[in-house]
Amino acid sequence: MRKIIICFLLFTIYLYAHPHTFINIYPTLIQKDGYVKYLNIKWILDEMTSSMLIMEFDQNGNGKIDKNENDYIRDNYFMSLQDYSFYTYIKGRYKIDNFQANIKDNKIEYNFRFIPLKKTKVKGFKIEFYDEDFFVSMQLKEKFITQKIPHIVKDLDGDWFFGYILIYK
Repeated sequence: MRKIIICFLLFTIYLYAHPHTFINIYPTLIQKDGYVKYLNIKWILDEMTSSMLIMEFDQNGNGKIDKNENDYIRDNYFMSLQDYSFYTYIKGRYKIDNFQANIKDNKIEYNFRFIPLKKTKVKGFKIEFYDEDFFVSMQLKEKFITQKIPHIVKDLDGDWFFGYILIYK
């Protein structure tokens, strides 16, 4: 009996020790004269999370996100991630703009941008993507970056969480 209880306790610990949502990140840096104009981000959520959210988000069942549905998602889902810096950590102050949710290939996509509130040079511009609580796994792969701006992608190992760093050269 003791072994069963110990196994049960260990199993419940593992339930809290892994991501529940996987997000692929597609960043696009828009620059002008060597300065960051804004950073477009596209998130593509995993199939399981997307299938659950589509049932809630697509209220009229037409297979797409309409304006009212988009506003609801932005206000009730996306903006609550502000407390977590949208899992995107950039030095300096930014505002979030241009949010759009979509359904594409049965997956939820979020598109949004970070706009710097003061001039920021592209060279040395660094972005970190991670969730300290490890409920969300942020995935950044070299093939997700389609721009020709010189950059490097590095792994970020935070002991209890994992993420990525994107640095523009």
